[in-house]
Order: sequence, then structure tokens, then C-alpha cells
Amino acid sequence: MSNKNTIKLEKLNFFGFHGVNKDEIQNGQNFVLDIIIHYKIIKKTDNLDNFIDYIDLYNLVKYSFEEKRFNLLESLISKIFKDITEKYKKVFYIKINIRKPSISIDANRDFINVEAEYKK
Repeated sequence: MSNKNTIKLEKLNFFGFHGVNKDEIQNGQNFVLDIIIHYKIIKKTDNLDNFIDYIDLYNLVKYSFEEKRFNLLESLISKIFKDITEKYKKVFYIKINIRKPSISIDANRDFINVEAEYKK
């Protein structure tokens, strides 16, 4: 039996003012986040205290996203990595993908993605 667990938070929709363009900063836009975490299970029981509560994780990610405005999505991802690893010491892997679905260039829409991984 494996001593690791995985939580996936997919298609999280948040509104924010992250970006470098004047319109992004003034008017904001929608963002879509996908997050995968792997963490070590210390004790296998049916008690939530031995696991990461995905509702608490969601609330932490939402707080991290809304707490401060960033020019770069890479900086926002670093902030989320930092907040998750500070709160959950058992986490050893995180993958975050952030999309800007409202950005359009020519006929292209929903094509901007920034993705990064954290490995302990």
C-alpha cells in the first residue's frame, strides 16, 4: 500500500487583477486553475486529522490568489507554492496550471497557460 495521497483541484474559477496589461490591471479577468498535490500519509485511518482537507486547501489557494496582485503568473504560482508548503509540511509535490480564458489574440482564445511544478 502506498504512503502517498493525491488531491486534485480542477477548473477553479477565480477573478483577479493579475497581469501586465493596463486592461488586466484596471478591469481584471477570469482565471482557471488546476492544482495537483502529493503528500505523505503518516497514519492511515478514517480520521481527517491524518489527511489534508481539500476544502481547507481550496480556501488557502483562494486566499493566496486574492491576497496580492502580481504582474506575472509565475510569481503568483510561486506564492501559492509557498503558502501550501508552509501550511502542509507533508506535501512533496505540487503542479499548478493557470489559464487566462478571456485573452484573445487574432482568432485565438483560451490559449494562455502557465504551468509550474514544485518537488521537495
